[in-house]
Amino acid sequence: MDNKNLIELITREVLSTFNKPSAKPASAGAAPSLKQGGANVLVVLTGVSNMREVFYREIEKLSGAKYDILLSDGAKAVFDRSELASKTGAANIYTSFQYSDRSEFLNKYDAVVLAFMSLSALTHISSLNTDSMVCNYLVWHMISKKPLIVSAEPLLSQIGDTRPAIMREINQKIAKLSEFGVSVVPLNQICGALEKACGEIYPYSALTGNPGGQAQSACTAPSGCMSCGHCVVKRENAVNVIKDTGAARISSNPGVEALGGKFDARLAKMIDHTLLKPDAKQSDIDKLCSEASKYKFASVCVNPGWVKYCAEKLAGSGVMVCTVVGFPLGATSTSAKACETVQAIADGADEIDMVINIGALKSGNLQIVEEDIRQVVRAAGGKTVKVILETSLLTDDEKVTACRLSKNARAHFVKTSTGFGGGGATAGDIALMRKTVGPEMGVKASGGVRDLKTAQEMIAAGATRVGASASVAIVSGAANDSKGY
Repeated sequence: MDNKNLIELITREVLSTFNKPSAKPASAGAAPSLKQGGANVLVVLTGVSNMREVFYREIEKLSGAKYDILLSDGAKAVFDRSELASKTGAANIYTSFQYSDRSEFLNKYDAVVLAFMSLSALTHISSLNTDSMVCNYLVWHMISKKPLIVSAEPLLSQIGDTRPAIMREINQKIAKLSEFGVSVVPLNQICGALEKACGEIYPYSALTGNPGGQAQSACTAPSGCMSCGHCVVKRENAVNVIKDTGAARISSNPGVEALGGKFDARLAKMIDHTLLKPDAKQSDIDKLCSEASKYKFASVCVNPGWVKYCAEKLAGSGVMVCTVVGFPLGATSTSAKACETVQAIADGADEIDMVINIGALKSGNLQIVEEDIRQVVRAAGGKTVKVILETSLLTDDEKVTACRLSKNARAHFVKTSTGFGGGGATAGDIALMRKTVGPEMGVKASGGVRDLKTAQEMIAAGATRVGASASVAIVSGAANDSKGY
């Protein structure tokens, strides 16, 4: 059996496990508490050795809690089992699990921590690739909607800001994990995130010894970011953990704007900050990029002519560049859309939002529609592709068909509207799209989302991304009178 068939066999077997009722009955009432010893936690270690001592210091915070450790093949060569047992106090240390008892093992734990996110693990998990023991387990745990908490410390500290193109790729994969419901936090915030996930929310000062519940930004690194977890700009995930555990104020170094007040950092990560007007000036694009960098939006979404400019301007910011293809009518040829995509990726685009061939869909020429999408996905070379349906022009049956064709063509998202088609996103359309594509694809609400209440309605209906020009008003809760995208 070749590797491709083996991977497909493993994937089908894992998915069959997902669809079966859990062998472990759900407990009633409050979530299990680490402090009370009621939660079963698994700590997964990969073969990353440069932060081993930091891990030992962090794991001391779980003193008194019951947890097990699972070693990947790479970790077996890095960690000495006797040292690991003495320094962590883990109840059990596993190096494998047998295929026959896999289901029992997988259902055993309430939460999982991946202490070191290697590039290999990030790539596999964000792609739902289950070709190893550890990735098999982590993907299962993630899809089963149990808490999965990971640290990307080795990646972020080693690469830093010296390789912006690589960082954009890594941030895109991390963003995908966040969309899957994974908590990506600095290593020294893992225990805080774990306590929250297990239902026992401690004050931040109880976890760090920092009185007053403030995270102080006191970077002493001689050069570059050392992933200390205290920077409110480079470690906004840590800020969210601190805010959620009860902090009322977060301090930072002079010149760094704190992410406190009404600003919703988590919502910001779900927003494509959009400017698609044909008369947009360079000063307008500068403002768009500045706001996206300040508020840490998922991306800026611009017309293809601005992609290279935005990619250069946002290099190292963690904000992706999204562009549109076949926009806004979707009536251009498939080859033209593919060529647009290739050029956009070459210019630095991280994501492609393409418009389907609406006329072909409404004519029942479904093979044309699917192949149109598939060619753009291929041209994108693994980059995220969102398929714009223009829902205001479609019947419900046509929306369902378009979603299924997008899924068949291996697109990553379905999206409601261009904002130029006479109608925008509705909660009903989002719910229908989510029901059709299931949890495997993203759903983007775009067109007419101009305030916080509407954005929240879209997310509640199943949206994992929001396209808006009124992004700042949305995340800050401010009033907005814009009539734009």
